[in-house]
Amino acid sequence: MMDKRRIVVETLREHGELNITKLAKLTGIHFSILEKIIVELAEQGVVEEKRYGRLRIVRLKTSYP
Repeated sequence: MMDKRRIVVETLREHGELNITKLAKLTGIHFSILEKIIVELAEQGVVEEKRYGRLRIVRLKTSYP
């Protein structure tokens, strides 16, 4: 796992659900790069994303260790 993806996974493990803006602030990863990482991790079955209008919530899938 690449370094930035590991940071995202560890941050989600520590904080649970986060909106993508808060996740960007906590990780220090630029929003556009974070969006790509979230898509990759979702395709791999690591995270899931829910959208409520403009609000995007990201969390680790429950099946992910």
